[in-house]
Parts: sequence; C-alpha cells; structure tokens
Amino acid sequence: MAAPVFVGRDPEVERLRALARAAAAGTGAAVLVEGEPGIGKTTLLDTAAAECERLGMRVRRGAAEDLEQQLPFSAIGACLGLLVVTDDPAQARVARLLRGEDALALSTAAANHQLAVTEAILDLVDTWCAAGPMAVLVDDVQWADPASLVVLHRMGRGIEEYPLLVVVAARAATRAEAAALVRSLQARGADLVELAALPDAAVTALVTDRLGAPPGPRLARLVAGAGGHPFYLTELLAALTREGWIRVDHGSAELTADAAEAGMPRSLVDMILRRLAFLPRKERETLQQAAVLGRAIDVAELAAVLEMPVMALSEIMFAALDAGVVVDAGPYLEFRHALIREALGERVPEQMRTALHLRAGQVLTSSGASVERVAEHLVAGTALDAATLDWMVASADELITKAPGAAVRLLRRALAEVSEERAGELRFHLVRALIWESSLREAEQEAREAIARDPDPHRRSALYWLLMDALFRQGRQAEAVQVATVALAADDLPAADAGRFHGFCAKCRFFLRQHEAAASAAALAIEHGARAGDGYAVGLGRLVQAGLRFIEGDVGQGLALSEQAVADIGQGVLPDMPAGQSVLRGYCLLELDRLDEAEQVLADALESNQRYGGPYLTLIHALRAQARFLTGAWDDALVEIEAGLEYPDPLGDEPWLRGLGRLIAIHRGEPVPEATIVAQSQGGAAEAQYVYLDTWARVLLEEPARAAHCLDLFYPFWEHASALEHLPHRVMYHICPDLARLAAAAGDRDRAAALVAKTEELAGAQPAVSLTATALLCRGLAEGDADLLLAAVESYRACGWRLYEAQAAEDAAVALAARGDLDPARAALARALDLYTAMDASRDIFRADARLRRLGVRRGRQGPRKRPKHGWEALTQTEHRVAALVAAGMSNPEIAAQLFLSRRTVQSHVSSILAKLGVHSRVELAVSAHQRAASA
Repeated sequence: MAAPVFVGRDPEVERLRALARAAAAGTGAAVLVEGEPGIGKTTLLDTAAAECERLGMRVRRGAAEDLEQQLPFSAIGACLGLLVVTDDPAQARVARLLRGEDALALSTAAANHQLAVTEAILDLVDTWCAAGPMAVLVDDVQWADPASLVVLHRMGRGIEEYPLLVVVAARAATRAEAAALVRSLQARGADLVELAALPDAAVTALVTDRLGAPPGPRLARLVAGAGGHPFYLTELLAALTREGWIRVDHGSAELTADAAEAGMPRSLVDMILRRLAFLPRKERETLQQAAVLGRAIDVAELAAVLEMPVMALSEIMFAALDAGVVVDAGPYLEFRHALIREALGERVPEQMRTALHLRAGQVLTSSGASVERVAEHLVAGTALDAATLDWMVASADELITKAPGAAVRLLRRALAEVSEERAGELRFHLVRALIWESSLREAEQEAREAIARDPDPHRRSALYWLLMDALFRQGRQAEAVQVATVALAADDLPAADAGRFHGFCAKCRFFLRQHEAAASAAALAIEHGARAGDGYAVGLGRLVQAGLRFIEGDVGQGLALSEQAVADIGQGVLPDMPAGQSVLRGYCLLELDRLDEAEQVLADALESNQRYGGPYLTLIHALRAQARFLTGAWDDALVEIEAGLEYPDPLGDEPWLRGLGRLIAIHRGEPVPEATIVAQSQGGAAEAQYVYLDTWARVLLEEPARAAHCLDLFYPFWEHASALEHLPHRVMYHICPDLARLAAAAGDRDRAAALVAKTEELAGAQPAVSLTATALLCRGLAEGDADLLLAAVESYRACGWRLYEAQAAEDAAVALAARGDLDPARAALARALDLYTAMDASRDIFRADARLRRLGVRRGRQGPRKRPKHGWEALTQTEHRVAALVAAGMSNPEIAAQLFLSRRTVQSHVSSILAKLGVHSRVELAVSAHQRAASA
C-alpha cells in the first residue's frame, strides 16, 4: 500500500527544516510535535529525518512502546541504538551499563545506578555531537519510561550550544511523566508544533493525489466526515477503492450508486476491521492476538506462544502484509500504524489479553529471551506458575537491574501466591528491587517486615545492610544506627558480617556528631574485620578514625589514616566508600595547602561518585568550590556551586555551597541570594555546621561603624569552634582575618590578642603556609605592624590564597600610610587592587580606595583596568583552557577527563564562555577561537 501523501503541513515542515539547518551549523534546538493519533506526527518525523540525513547529520530515531514503560531507558536506548551489538567502544560501555553487567556487585541503590546510566548516555551524546551534528527523534513519547524522559529532559539543557536537534512527538493528552517533559522543554524555549486537522484545500489535494482526480460532490461530503484526519481519510479512500465504490469520470472522482446502498464504516476501527474482512475468522483472531503482544512481531516467538505451526502463521502474515496491516521492519514485522494495532487489540477480551501475556512470558522464559522481554509480558499477565517463579529467582539480579519496576510488580504478585517457605527469598529480592526503583520508603517498610519474618540469618544480615543503606541515603543516619545496633545484637548474625556493621554504625555516628560512640564502633570494626580477614570492614573503621582525627584538628594524622583506609578497602564492593574515603583525603590535602594534590584526589572522587551514584557529590563540589574561593577563581567556584546544587544531598552540605555563593556575590557587589539558614535550630546537625557562613555574609554587608556589633555577632563562632560541630579551630581559621579586622576597628584588644595567641598556637603545632600567613596577619593587625602584614602578603601569595593576599596587601597599605611611608603604601594598594580586579571584587576595590584616600594615598593616574565583562579577556584561566579544547573538537566528557572536572561542570563553563564571547554555539566558539589565533 502506498504511503500517505504529506499535504497541508508546509509551515511545520519548513520550521523543522530550518531548525535542522541551524543544528547542522552548530545551534541546536528541541521540538515538541503534538497531535491526536493518526494526525501525521510520524510522517512529520519522517520528513525531519530525511532532511537531517540530507544535511549529513547523525540521525538516531526510535519510538516508545506502551508495554515497555516499566523498563528503564528502553525508549532512549532503542532510539540511540544502545540495545544492539556495536564496535563503538563508548556506545558499548553504555550498553553494558544498560544491561546491568555486575551492577549489584557495584552498588545497591537503583537511583545511583540510573544516575550513572543517565550520565553515561549524556556523555555519549556529547561525544557524538563533538564529532558532528546530530538529530535525536523520538516518537510516541507518551509511552516512554521515566528514565528515558529524564535523559530527554537533560538533553534539553543548553541544547542551543550543541549541534543537536531533538524532536519528540506525543499525543496531546499524555500521562503525567511525559507531560512534565513537555513542560520542561517548553520552559527552555522548545518549539511547539501542534498538528491540527487538515484544511479543506489539503484534504482535496490528498484525495486528488490518491485517486488521480479531485472529489465530486458526494465524495467530498463523505471525506468531510473524516474531519481532516489524514490517517482516517487515507484508510477511507483505500476501503472505497478496494470495494470498487469510486469511479473517476469527466475529471472528478465520485462515489458509485453501490456505495450509497452498502453503507459506510462508522468509525476508523470499523474501517480497519473491514480491511481484514477477506481473512477467515481464525486468521483475523490471530492478528488480534498478535496485536495484544506488541507492535513488533517475531514470527517464531508468536508461533510458539499461539502453539501454531510457523508455516501456517507465515501465511497469515503474508496476507496481512498484502493488506497493508503489517510491514517488513527487517528482523521482524510490525503493525503499520499504532492505531491499527490498537484497533485490533481492543477487540480481544481483557481476560484473554492477560492470558496471552502470561503465555508469552512463559514461552519466552524457556526460550532464553532477555529478561526485559519476559518481564513486559509477565507484568501484563495474571497468575505465576512454579516454573515462572523459578525463573524469577534465577534471573533476579538481571531483572532487578534492568527492569526494577517490573520486578517489583512481579514479586508483589508472587508473594501473594506462594507459601511462607518460599516467601523469604522473594521478599529479599523485593527489597532490592524497591531500592533500585528508588522507592526507598517502601524498601524500608518491606525490609523491616522481611527481617521480622525471615528465619535465614544470612539473608536477614543482607536485609539489615540494605535497610541501613536506604536510610543513610535519605539522610536518616540515626535510624541507620538503630538498625545496625539491632543487627549486632542478634545472636545469629554471621560473625564475618559483624565488622562491616560496626563500620557502618561508626560512619553514621560520625555524621551524627556522636564522636565517642563513633570511635568505639570504629575500633570494633577494625577488630572484627581483622579477625575475619575483611579489609572492607577494617577500612570503614580507619575511615572514621581519620575523620575523627581531622575534626580534632590533627589534619596530618587524618590524612595518614585516610590513606591507610584506601589501602585497606582496596577494590572491594560498595564503591561509594572508597569514594567517600577519597573525599576526606582531598579535604585533608586542601587544609594542608597541597592544592594540586587535593584537586587530583577530589577529581578522582567526583568521577567515582558519578560512576556509581555515591552520596558525596554535593560535598565534593563544595570542597572544590571552597578551594576556588580561596584561590580567587570565583567564576570557577560558581560553576562548582551550580553543579553541586543539582545532586541529592543526604549529608546536608548544600548550605556550604550557597554560603560560598553569597560571599562571592558580596565581594563582587552583586545582589546577594537570600540566606538559606537563619537559625541553628531550624536545620539538622550538618546544616547547623554552616550557620557561620550566613553570619559572615551579614557582617561583610555591615558598615564599618558597626564593627563592634559585627564582632559580637561573628566572634562566638570562632570562640566556640570545636570538633563537636566538625569545625575545629584548625578548619575555621579562614575566618580569622576578617575577625582580626573587626577587632582592630572596634578597638577590642582582648579578642585581638586571643586571635593572635590561637592562630600562632595552631601554626606552631601543624605548620601550613596559610596558617602561618593568618597568624602573621592577626598579629600585624593587632599591633599595627606593616612589616608583619607585608610578610603575611607574601605567605598568602605562596599558598595561593589570592583574596587573602589582596586583603593583606590592603591592610599593609593602610599601616604603611599611617606611618608615613606613602610610596610603599601606594605600591601595596596597587597590588591589592590588581588582585581584586582579577577577581572582579568591586566591593573590595571601592573599600580599599576609600580607606587609602582618607590617609592621603591614591591609586596611580590610570589605576587598575576593570576586569572585562565580555570578550576573550573576560574568560578565566579555566575557561580559556575549556575554550581551546572545544575549538579542538573535544567533547565535554573528553574535556572533563583532561581537566579533572565533571561533565556538568564543563557544560557550565561552556555556557559561561558562550555568554562572555557573545556567540551561541560550540561551532561559533570554535570559529571565534581560530579567528583569534589567526590574528595573533
């Protein structure tokens, strides 16, 4: 049967072609195509695909399936070709993740696995886009699985920067998840193409093309009843032609007299069924049964399900091909249109539909089909027999990792039918499936019930561990401790597991600030782990001991223990723990001014947490943002803050990110975001840890005349700093310079002297260049000693703390001017202003100028040039490196690997670069870079 003629859609076609040309030139776009079934969405996608191929774009196309809504990434995986064997290493890596290879040996939480798969798919698309322009076309998005919808949502972010065209088609009335995708894409400026009914002129053109002549009056009245619906109209014309009820005469096509007497089909369904009227009843029923089982038809599988000889089924399929009901799709047949399949399937009674799905699932289990294929039918089926239950248990790992939603539904159904003797293993798998489905609250409830009822001590131990992990990932450490305590009190807890439970308990108690209990549990973890030869348990204990030494202020010992823990844990299971270990190691290195080493370790921790979806992503970005704040790389710090705020935050570190953002905004004289914490009682222990950042921000905004009031507000955070709040003096000393300035301005000699004494004590106990610089600064401000302040300037320069170097230079300039050394004061002021300018610290520039003018010191005639806001000179050092790599044709994942950044961070840098350069895409960026290099 001929394909439908695409008429009456010229504006829509031209819009898609224009967007395709723009994407091919480097400026991407997202398009939403909406309309009722059969209105022409698929045909419009055909046109878009042809145009993209003509432009030389890589085209990836697919359609979501209604039966696959429980299979994560099924829609996007089919669209991108991730479900087939490939020689592309990057594509093969994502395919392995989708297949869930060894997934349960790596992580126990599906949210983490799905995060890793999502990032891997986006990395792959980035890589493809770096190689050339690309189009992703997805039909029937109303049936897409939630994980695929998340990927499409993420693709829409910053799409204009990529040579990427994303077109998704959906029925106008979609389920909630798909509707959320539509809203998110529209909010980001996606084009909306709404396909309405064809106008009368287009209907006439379609009829004329099909029949070779325009419609006569009677035929025109009949086709008007199709309401401008192209598929309905095409089927109507085909039915009339097949019955011989149209005659072309005198240049027009008209209905015959027989047509009026026979009566016309009352609906599209009737019309489709009439198309099959020539088939015997048994054969029509076979096609209806095939329609129930899905759009694609594997003849051998269908023959097995229906217990029909393959040759007999083949004859039916040949007849269906001739009738235009199914088409040849290469390795299988498929129904020509979703409406045809729906019309056929709706005629099958519900009881028969569920029985067919169950039978299909049973046949596929014995034929070795993929668990996804089996699960989609079993979910739609009814009762599960013993053989199917055996298959579920044997395939549990693969089923849970590939289709956790389907696994949950099947396991719940099975538990309602089996004896208590068999229920234990099914409950265990249900808990795992719920965790993988990200239903942590339900997993918790099921785990508690399973623990109470399961007589198997080894399985109960595993359930306790799953329950603890689910609670920890929700930030519910206290409840995780309760679970660990109950598990350890059980008489039949396997001895080999005790060390790990003590270690997990120690970790939770550490985050709960129960330090004595954490230390005791850590010691027990090491003791039991050593006895059982379990390096993982020993490593957990060492990890907590390292954290305790760190918060007590012994950063050097914390680093040594963290490195020992890395060796103890090795490459064992549950990889978030080595990643968490690396976070502590990176924090220690940062506090010891070993910034390059800290950068590398934190980059490794970031990569590991992203790969496995570990719970420390927010904390890692906070540490990286802190390092960039101290070193004056504030644009880069803001990128880290933005990236960190996108992740779950079970440990409560988001206020750290927001606090750093507020400090940067204040120094730059920009609008200050609202404080996220206003009182310690309003947050948990972790959030209360960062209250000082909001107070610091408030103090910086106050007028100098209120120095005493500000000191009263801010000094208590230093005075009461302790290991209890995970902020000992050894970690909090970066607030001392501002406290010393407030004390000097307020004339508070006692507090100034206390600051000097404590910072010098810290610097003597654990030498670090930044500590030495801070001690020099505090004494210099307390005594008004310009020479000590100049020494502090040099020490801050040596450790790379650029903001502190600039502020110390400003303080030195004031002290020099006060003793009459105006030329050295002017030089110190110039140094401070140059540093402030590089950071775009306009508030600090204004303050420094004002302070020194009062003392008769002014900047040079020209003064420091303001930091450019636009153009190549506005880019930071990191942005210059990212821009050069983009111009060299590298993808975001490749850039991230080379610069030790996350892909999200690179994407944020690219967006910032494009804005500063006034270009709109990576292609335009590359052109600008090459033009700049040529003119240099």
